[in-house]
This record gives sequence, C-alpha cells and structure tokens, in this order.
Amino acid sequence: MVLAIVFTVILPLVILSQHTYGIFLNESNSRRIFDADRLSEFLDVNISQDPQTLQLTLIVSNQGPIHVNVVRVWAIDVDRQASIPTSEACLRSSDTSYIMSLPPGMNGSVAVQQCVQGFTGVVQFLAVTERGRIFSSEKIRLANGQVVDFVYPFTLTVSIINMKKGRWYEVIVEPLDDGKVSPRKFTHKATAANENVTVAFGAFAGRYRVSLYENGRLVQLGEYNPKVIYVPETTAVIFDLGYKPITVVDLVPIIDAPNRVNKRKTPAIQIWISVQLPANAEESVTITSIADPPIRIPAGARIEYCSTTSSGFILSPGQRVLISTCTIDVNNDFTIIVDGGIIVGEGENSGLNYVNSAASKNVRVVADQQN
Repeated sequence: MVLAIVFTVILPLVILSQHTYGIFLNESNSRRIFDADRLSEFLDVNISQDPQTLQLTLIVSNQGPIHVNVVRVWAIDVDRQASIPTSEACLRSSDTSYIMSLPPGMNGSVAVQQCVQGFTGVVQFLAVTERGRIFSSEKIRLANGQVVDFVYPFTLTVSIINMKKGRWYEVIVEPLDDGKVSPRKFTHKATAANENVTVAFGAFAGRYRVSLYENGRLVQLGEYNPKVIYVPETTAVIFDLGYKPITVVDLVPIIDAPNRVNKRKTPAIQIWISVQLPANAEESVTITSIADPPIRIPAGARIEYCSTTSSGFILSPGQRVLISTCTIDVNNDFTIIVDGGIIVGEGENSGLNYVNSAASKNVRVVADQQN
C-alpha cells in the first residue's frame, strides 16, 4: 500500500517539481540575457536633409556590440510634447520586416519627410528598438516642414600642421559616391612659421577624397595626400607638413647722425637711434627691454640727454622703429656706439630671445678759422 502511494502520488510530484524548476531557471536565464542585450544597445540618431530635394532622412548608426532592429520611429512636437501628425508612431514595422536591421557598426536610413509635412515648430525624432530602448535625435526647427538651418549629420575636421609662412594652403573635399559636403574648399594663408589651422566641414555618410595644395600645387606627402576616407568611420584628417625650427636673427640698431660737425656753428647735435627686424625674420618680435641710454660715447663728446621709448611694442619682419632721440655736446672727433645685447625681444610664435647686434658710427668734428 505504501509503495503504491509513493509511485502514484509522491514520485510524480517530485518529477513535476523538478520540471517546473527547470522551466523557471530557463526563463530566468532568458530574461537575464534579454536585459543584458537591451542594456548593450547603443544607437546614434541624426537628421539630414538632401540639398536638392530638401527631403529629411533619419540616419541611425549602431554603435553597440549587438544586432539591433528599429521597429518604430516617432516624430515629436517638442513644444506641445505630442506626436506628429497623430497620436501614433510615424513609421512602424510589419510583423515580418523591420524599418532598419542594423548589425554592429552599420548605418541605416529611412525617409521621414512624410512625418513632418507642413509642420512648423521644433521637432525631435525617436527611434524605438525591438527590445524597447528609445534613442533620440537632435532637436531641429522646421518651417512648413523644411529645416530652417541646413543640417549635416556628421562633421569632418581637417587640420594642417606646421605650415610655411606666407604660403597659401587649400583643402579640397570631393565626394566619391552619393556623399555631400559643405563647404568643398577651404583656403588659408599662413602668417607665421609652423602655424596650425583646423577647419570643419558638414558631411553626409559616404566616401570622400581630401586633398591639400600649397600655392596651387599638391603637397607631396605620399599616401597621406590625397587621402580617401569614409564618413562616419573617419571624421578627422591631419596633414602634418613637418616642424621647421625658427631661426633667430639679430635685431639691427641704426644710428642716424651726421658724418661731420662744425663745432663752432653746432656745439650740440641731435641723433636718432632706431631698431629694425630683418625682412628675412620668420616671426614678429615683441621688444621686452631697451637700455637707457642705448648709446655710449667713449671720448670726444658728451651725452647731454636721451629720450628713450618704452618697451612692449611689436616689430614685424622688415619693420623699423625709432627707440631713442639723444642730444650730444660736441668737442672732438667721437664715435657713437650701440653695444650688442642692449635691446631684447621675444618671438611671438616661438618665444625665443632676440637681441641686437653691435653698431657704431664715427663723427668728425671740424672748426672754421676766424678771419
């Protein structure tokens, strides 16, 4: 009797319990995997507009590690927090197909102009995945269904490093398929040695050739120029022309004084001291200090007074600036000397020190005989 009860009641209950527990573990593990996959989804949602047809397109890029199916797209009136044009999703998938099926790293697009036809205001698009995640686009302002400001989904940056002073540089971005870019050309003149510049181009997804020209000629950088890229896989291009050290040149002192003086007629004379940055200098120089007085006269004359300008001014290549005006009492022949290193400057781009070279001028003193 006891064995009959065990085989007919208790043993089936044990088997049922084990089977139910197995089902529970399987479903629990399935839900855990689903939640982990759901959290792994990551979509980048952008809006673009065709420059010819002005039709809006939603571009979705799968930045996550798993396959994602986008099943609905909503257009939201941001000001009213209501969907456009009705209370339902703008685009929905059928039971057997998806709006977008995106493997990891892939992009997809869908036309959304019909969602906002005739709409005026601020709109934002929401992409809903099969697992229930929601990813949003940027907010854009429309007028009668058209973008007020043209929208490019991607930004391509092009940098030119270590340009040569005075050279003209031109960057040209050419679409090689259905891509579109604005602007297509950028021109810049380098005003300093080793100057750097970065420019941004609005671009659609596609293949492009990026070329750099110097004074109208293609810069020879081997395989790096021109460069073929894919947007959005590549959104930055750098052309490094190679660093060229700036060569320091001497500041040139200039003494403006007469060669000959008649001390009976001119017992005191005025002279002028200037400083010049040579035309072959590769950068401008800020003058940081000037000795006062900037001259000395060993014998034959005496410095009565010098009016010396303050430092802090900038010399451009080839520029000459008056720094001091001096009055000198004349006696016998004398020499005006500007010692080296009394005028100091700093390169605007390099920060290197610039100093003047030495200079001198001989003045002959004569006296007329009285009759």
